[in-house]
Amino acid sequence: MPKYNIVITLFTIVYGLMLTDLFLSFHKLIKSRKKVKWHWLPLVAAWYLFLTILKNWWDLSSFQHLADSMNIVFFIAYGHLLFIIFLLVSTALPDVIEKDGIELKNYYFNNHRYFWGLMSSVVLLSTLMNIINRIHQVGLSDIFNLLAVMFFLILTITLAISKRYWVHATVLPLFVIGIVIEIIGK
Repeated sequence: MPKYNIVITLFTIVYGLMLTDLFLSFHKLIKSRKKVKWHWLPLVAAWYLFLTILKNWWDLSSFQHLADSMNIVFFIAYGHLLFIIFLLVSTALPDVIEKDGIELKNYYFNNHRYFWGLMSSVVLLSTLMNIINRIHQVGLSDIFNLLAVMFFLILTITLAISKRYWVHATVLPLFVIGIVIEIIGK
């Protein structure tokens, strides 16, 4: 299955780069810890992405049975999805800590529209890819999954629009709980 190996190799490299970016950003925060005014929201958002990347990377193993039906359109669509996720990961934590330091709560809310807008784009693109991939075999469970994804999309758009602390403080932990439940269920 050379096509599968080529595809998985590229996807693995990109996921590795995402984790590297996340790790380096966190390392810079720890290294500059005396100049950082810590806040839990961006840290939980970064952790959510960390869990999502690991889950998605693990899920690549399920692509093997799709190798024969995998085509260039799927490959390019998934490449676009990885590009958006990379941008998302790059936004989760600051890359630069200024001499004056940084307040993570301000960083989060200064970037929440971009971050959650990218997350909404990820949800839309991955949902579209799933619909196209499964259009000929849609069942009742697929309809329920689509409704759940639409609810998730509404929440990500809400987070992109709202600057209300309580909205972010309520929804983001629910996302983490959801991804943990999804991981445990695998």
